[in-house]
Amino acid sequence: MECNTTNNTEQVQYVDTEYSADSVEWCPIDGFKDVLACGTYQLEDAAQDSNQDENSSSSQSQPHRRRLGKLILYTLHADISSESASDATGNKPLQENQALEMPAILDMKWCCQSISDRPCLAVANAEGQVILYSTLPNDGNREGYRLEQLSSHSIVPSPDEQCLALSLDWANAKWNSPSQIVVSDSKGKLNLLDVTSDTASVTSLLQWDAHGFEVWIAAFDYWQPSIVYSGGDDCRFKGWDVRTPCYKPTFVSKSHQMGVCSIQSNVNREHLLATGSYDENILVWDTRQMRQPLSETPIGGGVWRLKWHPKHGRLLLAAAMHNGFHILDCDTITENESQPIVASYMEHKSLAYGVDWCRQDGITSNYGIPSNKTDDTDQLQDALSQCSVDDSGDTSGAACNASNTTQPRTGDGTKQVSPETTVSSVDASVLQRTKANNETDISAKTDIEEFLASCSFYDHSLHLWKFKH
Repeated sequence: MECNTTNNTEQVQYVDTEYSADSVEWCPIDGFKDVLACGTYQLEDAAQDSNQDENSSSSQSQPHRRRLGKLILYTLHADISSESASDATGNKPLQENQALEMPAILDMKWCCQSISDRPCLAVANAEGQVILYSTLPNDGNREGYRLEQLSSHSIVPSPDEQCLALSLDWANAKWNSPSQIVVSDSKGKLNLLDVTSDTASVTSLLQWDAHGFEVWIAAFDYWQPSIVYSGGDDCRFKGWDVRTPCYKPTFVSKSHQMGVCSIQSNVNREHLLATGSYDENILVWDTRQMRQPLSETPIGGGVWRLKWHPKHGRLLLAAAMHNGFHILDCDTITENESQPIVASYMEHKSLAYGVDWCRQDGITSNYGIPSNKTDDTDQLQDALSQCSVDDSGDTSGAACNASNTTQPRTGDGTKQVSPETTVSSVDASVLQRTKANNETDISAKTDIEEFLASCSFYDHSLHLWKFKH
């Protein structure tokens, strides 16, 4: 198979998804990290009425075009760390397990905790529904997995009302908090749903008017799950406290000049948040002060999706619609400076929509941390996982909460601290010992490979690719 290379990225596999592809998500649950879901969206062909006057242009005579979709499940098989994109039998790395026909898919997310003792995928579709699927091993001698519907919930009050569920997010990515989902829709509303962990039944907790136009994106603050962020076609980025009736936002930002369509909280680095917009800019924020962003990076295309690296949160992955996919280095964030783009993947021929990091153990490596760690390295990694943005905007790893491991938390995971929490440096002796103990390992590890999946719209394609750094 031909492999195309752009800088330090390389295509591993191309898959034709038949319908236009707009969402890809790797499963984060241990034992299932080789599972990839791809969602598609396709307007059906307009029906041709042979009895209709060919010169008629009445809008009432035009048939309603349904939004069709497929949910496709793949399993990662071959050893993709080798030079070959196929294993010894000629099998490709991604093998399709299942394809389910359904209404068009706008967004989907895996729950980071099991629901009904199984990995759970939540899907937002064009009929205003949120559908939960459980992941099960295939029956009999068939390899791979299959999806089985657990429950369905409609955010639309009337079946006749047309409303699209545009995005969703789970609250429990960081803490073992209640399984809640926030859903944004095409009517300008946000919806807070509760999911029972044992039966996967879904109930509505709260619905409120959030934006004047489509709410393209909704996301939780993973460190404080009572806080929800939203971005709309009204060019506004807002915050909400769902412990209140949400009559008014906690803040409103006009920092983006066009519709805000991507938001993600950094699950590994507290207080760090990224937003993206049709204005082609990525903004990185300190959630303790939302008056202005820490940094602004032009990406050359509308920013449809943003994904922090799931292991360390120092790389930021962006789907830039008309300008491919890019990886930003956010290890150091300096106020009023752009984040460097360390890699770009430009092999898609259409709108870059969905993208995600592969979490498969043994493939995705810890950024800058040798694989054969010492005890000191474990201490360092634990310390760095608590790193946050200090008041000067520094996230280089030296600013860490001194009492992060002992501060009490509320039931929803919210830390009971004030914005003036003091910071201190990581123990210098730990840093020095780690450097000395692992100096040989670090120098020998010249390349680290990360594997990713991405999809694009009109060319209905899914790509598996790798990034070397």
